[in-house]
Amino acid sequence: MKVSRLVSAVFVVLALGVASLSLSACQAMGDGSSGASSSGTSGSSGGY
Repeated sequence: MKVSRLVSAVFVVLALGVASLSLSACQAMGDGSSGASSSGTSGSSGGY
């Protein structure tokens, strides 16, 4: 029972880390292309 609780805690920490990393990466990439993404041009190019 302690092992499952530990595994779930580690999973939550990893999920939060991945979410924060993806958010920071999206903000870093979206700083220059925020206008393009709002006009819909980034959607046709796969979001990059």
